[in-house]
Amino acid sequence: MMATTKNGKQPAHRPSRRQHIITAAVRVFGRNGFAETSIQDIADEAEVVPTAVYYHFDGKDELLELTMRRVFDQLNAVVEEARPESEPGDAEGLLRVIDAVWDWVERNPDEARLYQVQIASVNGNVKALRDEFEQRHIQRGYDYLPEGSTRSPRAAKARHATQALAVRTLISTTMLVTALRAEGGPLSELPSASVLEAVRSLALRIVSADRNGAASQA
Repeated sequence: MMATTKNGKQPAHRPSRRQHIITAAVRVFGRNGFAETSIQDIADEAEVVPTAVYYHFDGKDELLELTMRRVFDQLNAVVEEARPESEPGDAEGLLRVIDAVWDWVERNPDEARLYQVQIASVNGNVKALRDEFEQRHIQRGYDYLPEGSTRSPRAAKARHATQALAVRTLISTTMLVTALRAEGGPLSELPSASVLEAVRSLALRIVSADRNGAASQA
């Protein structure tokens, strides 16, 4: 049986308590956002006293950084496992990654909600984590686009800009659509499989458009 203090809260010092508090913070930040969350809220969610939170963490800023790091690490692992070692233009590899991320969202609603709530408003260390995460997947996203040759530096620069936009769109679409599928969202009543198929179709269209653009510039 788990030990508790006199007021029914769990003690602060157990090593596993740190991860337990981070998990609670994921849920609370995802529900309320950073500004509207207090240490007391996180302590209540974790069923510990506030001093237990401060025993392990400096405060909300550190907790937000650690919760977002958990999200980014999980997504990185999911993509790495799904991402094949393939030649440029492998659309099937792209679909495997989309399916894997979609499955992660389905299995980790708290982390997915935290990502949706916080990703646009982060700053400081969390912004640095976000930028590193985005750049990592933008660079790897180019593997899903076809290689192309261009006749001039100007055409090459234009093609790179087009590809950058395509990659960013591919990365953001899956995560942003999940926000629309959240409880009460405009897509919440649609079957998950139908929405996923629409995302996959859009991804293939983006890749196809870039392939056609490459052919026209060759």
